[in-house]
Amino acid sequence: MPNQDVIDKTTTVAADSPAEAASVTPGRHSFSNFDEFKTYLVDVLGAKVEGEGLRGSISRKGRLSRPAAEGSQPASLGDPVLEAISSPDGRLVIGDETIDLRDAGPPTTPDGPDVGVVAHAAPLEFTGIVNGAERWASADGSWVEYRLGTGRLYFHAWKKKSITQYWSMGAEISVINTPAKFQVADIESRYYMSVDTPCQVVRVDQDSDRNDTYLDEYEWGWNSQQPERVASRCRAVWHNAKFADLVTAGDGCENAPNDPNNPWDAGFPADWNTVSTLVNLSGDWTDGSNRNAVISVQFASLTVNMSAFNRPTANGSIDGWDTITVTFPDDATYTGRLETPNRIRWSNNSVWTKVINTVMDLNGNWTDGSDRTAVIYAGAKSIKIDMSDYDRPNASGSIVDSSSISVKFPDDRTYTALLQAPNTIQWSNGSSWTRRL
Repeated sequence: MPNQDVIDKTTTVAADSPAEAASVTPGRHSFSNFDEFKTYLVDVLGAKVEGEGLRGSISRKGRLSRPAAEGSQPASLGDPVLEAISSPDGRLVIGDETIDLRDAGPPTTPDGPDVGVVAHAAPLEFTGIVNGAERWASADGSWVEYRLGTGRLYFHAWKKKSITQYWSMGAEISVINTPAKFQVADIESRYYMSVDTPCQVVRVDQDSDRNDTYLDEYEWGWNSQQPERVASRCRAVWHNAKFADLVTAGDGCENAPNDPNNPWDAGFPADWNTVSTLVNLSGDWTDGSNRNAVISVQFASLTVNMSAFNRPTANGSIDGWDTITVTFPDDATYTGRLETPNRIRWSNNSVWTKVINTVMDLNGNWTDGSDRTAVIYAGAKSIKIDMSDYDRPNASGSIVDSSSISVKFPDDRTYTALLQAPNTIQWSNGSSWTRRL
């Protein structure tokens, strides 16, 4: 298992599985010789010894962070492997050699020191409009960028080797310049190397993430043979739309990613589709007591916040128009039958009723008539509005009475609104929102 003093939040390290890292604390950075250094990386990152060198796999979710040396700025290296073996100022000592790992990490980019693993050097060319977003791509196939509003979603494959004999290659998905995170994303990568025959697939890796701004998966090595090429299928749901591309980087094996005998799966996972239901599940529910469970829905999955009952969060699935299945970790798995107007009848014969404190249920998606969506979460008295699809910060407010609300938009001002059943919010500035089904 990895050393938790070195990598915080590492969840899986096995011989054939990538290490996952989000927050890194610089660990040991001085070694008497290379053998000691290798032993350390095997223990910390689950690396494999290969001849005189090492190789391993990493998957990273979320932006990488690390503390700085006292009195200095963080020496961000943008790579969990390098972070785990560097001093706070970015140096590694092996025997009598001191290595400045800042030379091995990614270059600083206009978007900051940790936008991704490597900044693209080739110019991007506009290729058209996809789901309302401008698509820009590099001629070498390594970079695809979608531009929507102020935000950018990019898919990027890289292959890199430094003078330290450290190499890395893989793919990343990132969102920048907007509060609109990707709702779900995944990467599947194939690594090509000529061993017994030219351009064999020697490794296949994949990983996924939800509600985040960064995901990568990559292979790395130190003083070991590097694959010739990586090809990665990147997919994401961003701004409620689906995007997918194949990106590739390397030398040689140019035709391998498009091998007709080894095609990539087409389309998107079935559980990335939103399932319509008889009853709006999002919001507060009561079992008849004065305590509420809070249901949140994303695609075909749901979570139930049971904290008001001093119970752990439950998770489940939307099985169809009128059926859900939920596992309560401190109890059992139950099915729920949805009944109009606002009830869930559970398989243990208990019944939950939706808590609605206004003339209409405010929970869910709303639009001002554009292709953007605001998501309202209404509690007993409070309201939160996710405005990220508009590239705006979240708003919050309160229920004034059954037919009016007051909401503060931090980038604008406070507005009141009249609620007009069945599905209209009339704001005090003259604009209106309608429910998006």
